[in-house]
Amino acid sequence: MPKDTIELLPLEAYDRVVVASSGGKDSLACLLYLLERGVPAERLELWHHLIDGAPGSPALMDWPVTGSYVRALAAAFGLALRQSWREGGFEREMTRSETPTGPVRFELDDGTLGQSGGRGPAGTRRKFPQVSADLKVRWCSAYLKVDVGRAVFSNVARYARGRFLFVTGERRDESPARSRYAAVQPHESSTRARRVDHWRAVLDWPESEVWDVIRRWRVRPHPAYYLGFGRVSCAACIFGQPDQWASVQALLPEQFERVAGYEAAFGVTIKKGMTVRAAAARGRSFVPPDERQRALALAGEYPVELVRLGEDEEWVLPAGAFRRQGGPT
Repeated sequence: MPKDTIELLPLEAYDRVVVASSGGKDSLACLLYLLERGVPAERLELWHHLIDGAPGSPALMDWPVTGSYVRALAAAFGLALRQSWREGGFEREMTRSETPTGPVRFELDDGTLGQSGGRGPAGTRRKFPQVSADLKVRWCSAYLKVDVGRAVFSNVARYARGRFLFVTGERRDESPARSRYAAVQPHESSTRARRVDHWRAVLDWPESEVWDVIRRWRVRPHPAYYLGFGRVSCAACIFGQPDQWASVQALLPEQFERVAGYEAAFGVTIKKGMTVRAAAARGRSFVPPDERQRALALAGEYPVELVRLGEDEEWVLPAGAFRRQGGPT
């Protein structure tokens, strides 16, 4: 097991505690765990990096409801929310031809947008991220999440000086690569004036503990879990197995067709030797006939009042719980 490279400070020693929220169960568990540890809501904030670009952009890879679900989650708990994205999102970066990578856009404290980057060398990508633990090859995580978070810390005045804790939801039992992560390490945006510690707060938790904390707080997780998906990071995740691709094809046919079309146009498949069409043909959709959850997953707005159960409602473990599906290696 890797050793931590720094020591986590007492939680009250940090000026702000930032939770990177994908809308998934593990980042949700991080938030709820911090609240259980006594971190007040006024010192907590959620950061959501939008995969497909600016708010309101058509979904290609992500769930249509994810941005709205995270906004509702922040509102339900009275938390500040900062949204950020790579201009043009996944699609622009994937299709660029002799153009620079798009700039990062992020919400500033006054409600305007800041910008970083976008002036790099021209280059051509024209292929999906490939299934690999190497973030240079699996570029979606690096370009749409890691680099975006670094840009926010480095360019927003609120974080210019002080001590900040950046919390993410990786867990060791998700993959061999993640099993080797340190729980606490310096964040790449740290400077002499700005200490940013990166804490993987649930790194050693089994999945059962994740669902336990969500149940204790009586929170409804992302609708995709109720539809049988075991992971929520992207609907059309490049790590998807045949049953996942069959489920995406059944539930999100327009997004599936766009993904398949890009594979054909590029002449390069996501998974070596197999198109997403072939993968879907080998699989079987596991999506249950739950019209309510289907509608929520496909909606542009998630009602705030649905985030937490009422007193007379029973919390139900979603169908996707403990379902092993393709994810980061």
